[in-house]
Amino acid sequence: MLKGIHPNIKLRIGIGFVQRLLDMMLIPLMIIHFSALYGPATAGLMTVVAAGVAIACTFLGGYLSDARGRRRTMLVSEVGCFVAAVCLALANSPWWESGIATYLFYLVNTALISVVRPASDAMIIDVSTPETRPRIYAVNYWATNVAFVVGSLLAGFLYGGHFFLILAAAAVLSGGVAVVTWRWISETRPVPAGTAGTAGETVTGAGGGTAGGTDAGTTAGTAGETTGETAAGAAGGPGTGRSGWLLPLLRGYAAVLRDRVFARFFLSILLFTCIQVQLANYIGVRLSQEFPPQRLFDVGPWALDVDGVNMFGILRAISTFVVVCLALSATTIFRRLTDGQRIGGGTIVVTAGYMVLAVSNDPGVLITATVVFALGEIMTSPTRQALLADVVHPDARSMYMAVYQLQFRLAAVAGSLCVTLGTFVPPAAMSVLYGVFGAASCLLILSVLRARAAGARPEAVPHATGDRAEAVPHATGDRAETASRTDGEAGEAAAGEDGDRAEAVPQADGDAGEPHTRHATSGSRR
Repeated sequence: MLKGIHPNIKLRIGIGFVQRLLDMMLIPLMIIHFSALYGPATAGLMTVVAAGVAIACTFLGGYLSDARGRRRTMLVSEVGCFVAAVCLALANSPWWESGIATYLFYLVNTALISVVRPASDAMIIDVSTPETRPRIYAVNYWATNVAFVVGSLLAGFLYGGHFFLILAAAAVLSGGVAVVTWRWISETRPVPAGTAGTAGETVTGAGGGTAGGTDAGTTAGTAGETTGETAAGAAGGPGTGRSGWLLPLLRGYAAVLRDRVFARFFLSILLFTCIQVQLANYIGVRLSQEFPPQRLFDVGPWALDVDGVNMFGILRAISTFVVVCLALSATTIFRRLTDGQRIGGGTIVVTAGYMVLAVSNDPGVLITATVVFALGEIMTSPTRQALLADVVHPDARSMYMAVYQLQFRLAAVAGSLCVTLGTFVPPAAMSVLYGVFGAASCLLILSVLRARAAGARPEAVPHATGDRAEAVPHATGDRAETASRTDGEAGEAAAGEDGDRAEAVPQADGDAGEPHTRHATSGSRR
């Protein structure tokens, strides 16, 4: 399925699988471990601190990747992750045990992993094209969910009495990731038109060759391309001695937040993710409290009685099973649908499934709704991830990806708030709220598709190095290219029709197909 894809992408998908596997193994176990050492209240506070560090380092990683290069950022961070993982294992070894050291090394590991993710996501966009992204994100989406299943099983079976072995295995895998990045990953950061690449820096194009400073598949100096001095350029970039790195970082992210098309995309995916996390939040709590014990099936000598907690586990298993079995076939199953139909229809299907889960206590209805929303996620989530590649500015891809990562954290907070809200309103009201979220998400994402089909160009973004802002053809010319590669679609989109054709396929933590977020409230499965 990945035949003809750039080697960097194949390697990053494999590395992403390993990193998500480690996430699913370590994060729940570390929370349990800290709870046993310091109590649930302190462990909760420690987790909040780790989440704050992860957010800050994600933004820092986005800036460093655009300013210093993808490979350099990933390599330094992954070597640091390896060192932190080794120390983490030693702090829980037969020779040395320290709760404080365990937390500090865990915090360092979390911070460095967060630095890597924007660079990894941006690298996939750098060396892919609108034609190859559907396959890439389909595979990445599938790998994310397999990592979730395998990591959860390993963590559950190996934690008791094997904690040191789990940490030692994590250290070995982290070392392998660093070696792969050092030995086989090449630099892909686009060099803005009109500027020379840094000494010794080779920029790899989408086809796998070197582009010598062009974007992935886009020739520098394309007609209509303009450059202009920016405030960041006037202030000086990193290492200029005038503004250091903080001012360009803040200006770069301010420019990202002013991108109106990306803002609509971000709000749409945030609302969609807020719906996805409900199974692990309000719906799970409601089932545990309201679902009456009943017989799920009775066939001859076999019978199964379930309560609300059992039913919650069954629904999670079914949703993951459907995604793992069908995600790789998504592009084939939905090949006749346009992007508007995939995203719009998929959002409606997902929303409807969760609306039913919010109110029903019938096992058959719950299982059917779970299969329905899982199919809807297969239809829409990878397609949204491919669309993301079109709405980010090529000179600031990693910073865009860092902001995009924030939606998982915000959705986790929204999921917790919905649990509280659910104690004051009836299930029917929560179901209606899901419907409002879904409708708003659908309308916003379709407006983004119309903007792309109309050839909307990104606003100039201060280049991460503080040199120039480039108003270049967007994401290797994706917007213009995608808008024209299907007959009549630009006109349909401009007229408000959702018949846009886009890259279709996550599912991913990322850390990168969009994750199967209904399972991970921590946002780690990126």
